[in-house]
Amino acid sequence: MLYRLLSHNRLDRMYVFARTIRLSRKKKKYARKRVKMIGGGYRGTNREYREVVCRYWKPYGIKPRKFWYDLYCSGQDAYDPRYIPDSVWYRKILPYFNNLLLRQAYVDKGMYNRLVTGVRKPETIVKRIGGYYYDGDGETAITRTEAEALCAKEEHLIFKPSTYTGGGAGLVFFDREDHAQSVKDIFDGYVSGFVAQRIVRQHPDLARINKGSLNTVRVVSFRFNEEVHILSTILRMGGVGARVDNISAGGISCRIKPDGWLVEKAVTRKSVWTDEHPSGLKFKDIKVPCFEKIIETVKRLHLTLPYFDLIGWDFAVDEDGEPVFIEFNVMPEQNQISCGPSFGELTDEVLAAVFGGKLPERF
Repeated sequence: MLYRLLSHNRLDRMYVFARTIRLSRKKKKYARKRVKMIGGGYRGTNREYREVVCRYWKPYGIKPRKFWYDLYCSGQDAYDPRYIPDSVWYRKILPYFNNLLLRQAYVDKGMYNRLVTGVRKPETIVKRIGGYYYDGDGETAITRTEAEALCAKEEHLIFKPSTYTGGGAGLVFFDREDHAQSVKDIFDGYVSGFVAQRIVRQHPDLARINKGSLNTVRVVSFRFNEEVHILSTILRMGGVGARVDNISAGGISCRIKPDGWLVEKAVTRKSVWTDEHPSGLKFKDIKVPCFEKIIETVKRLHLTLPYFDLIGWDFAVDEDGEPVFIEFNVMPEQNQISCGPSFGELTDEVLAAVFGGKLPERF
């Protein structure tokens, strides 16, 4: 039995290592493509790169590739070496601060009713976890036939994969009047777990940006030195006619200032900076309702998840002006293009911990 447990643990670690390498390579490829899309970015000299970037990272035994900083520092007048290349983020930072061996158990949307409490969530009608079907609260096991019947009664639903999500992949919208796809067809399309939820009716101030998509607040929080820090906050907005707000699906991302107002310019999937949504709204004229309450909620919830110091959170705001928790991600992306260096003034202290310290005791 002990041998079996040890072998399984090694396999888990190999899986985590392989996934971080795969993500790192994917981000590297995308970053190179993005640099070309913006005409080369900052285009700092090799001398500046060596004296500013390489010198900064040399104590940590890392020589970042120049294209990362041409990308991150685009529009600036100098290199800022505090930017974290995605290769370092996925291979070094996340595995140090988050126990990724536990990732899948925590990010299953079917378990949010137990893991995330004291906050509004989309109303779940049916969920499938581990091959079994449950009613909305997850307390009662039901048959597939019963699950299909519950969903068929609803006017509108959104189906989401319960794990392995990202970029809006696997989302399916069900509209009862649209006979193109039945509930049975949707169930058949999922080979693993999913949740079926009612559509959140969002706040009018966010619906006016693009009423077809649920426009959400993305917050990255960091538990460090006994405090939860907010690293970045952005508003993700769907393009006109879109039903999702993901950048990969044509959405737009804009940084949110601490007072809840958006900054003047947002960035599109094609790395184009614009001061206006396709609907005609100026970003600087948009304020996120109950933004302070979202931040307070994030800080409270982060303290209830002990194995993860870096978490990405998605929140909507409902018609009543209350935060609605959508999901969290323990392998979050960085928002450096919109929000600057991930750790800001904490960068030196964070890098010293990662490259010079032992793993936290909870590991």
